Amino acid sequence: MSCAPVYALVEVADIAAGITLGRKPKSLELVDVPYLRVANVQDGHLTLSDLKTIAATRNEIEKWTLEDGDLLLTEGGDLDKLGRGACWRNQVPLCIHQNHIFRVRLPKDRYDPDFVSFQIGSPYGKAYFLAHAKKTTGIASINQRVLGAFPLISPPPDEQRQVAARLKARLAEVEAARQAAKTQLQEIELLPQRLLAQAFGN
Repeated sequence: MSCAPVYALVEVADIAAGITLGRKPKSLELVDVPYLRVANVQDGHLTLSDLKTIAATRNEIEKWTLEDGDLLLTEGGDLDKLGRGACWRNQVPLCIHQNHIFRVRLPKDRYDPDFVSFQIGSPYGKAYFLAHAKKTTGIASINQRVLGAFPLISPPPDEQRQVAARLKARLAEVEAARQAAKTQLQEIELLPQRLLAQAFGN
């Protein structure tokens, strides 16, 4: 992968911010549609249990409807959360996104979206955003220009899929180990109660 070409993200992807909250659409034909807020986009996953809706025009819905494989990235937040994002996998039949979230749409024949998501969320990606973000006390943000200039390492699609598959397998192993440790901790916390029950015959 060290010899893989590198492209500015804007050269190979369509990047767009989403719908603006509080705007006043001129059309009276509005449809309530689910939309993603910054709180829904976490580092490596989406939280969709509390989706809200927004009244949007049909043109707005057509413009911002998410497609399978779209990469969603937040505009800013805590310094350690720069580059926070995840892939959209059609978890909801119809959904759009707000303007503080960037949607990155890549050509499917050239890029594996999970690979790109892992790369942007990696130390390599976070270092880029930290170096180029606008910073205030404890808070940082990126704009569309900074995101578009992201130097995307672009190996062949087959290699991208292989790398993404290995990373997903390792993450699954880590999650399984975390769950096992959580179960063991719960059993340890219950141990004093069991010992007391045995000691006093309860």
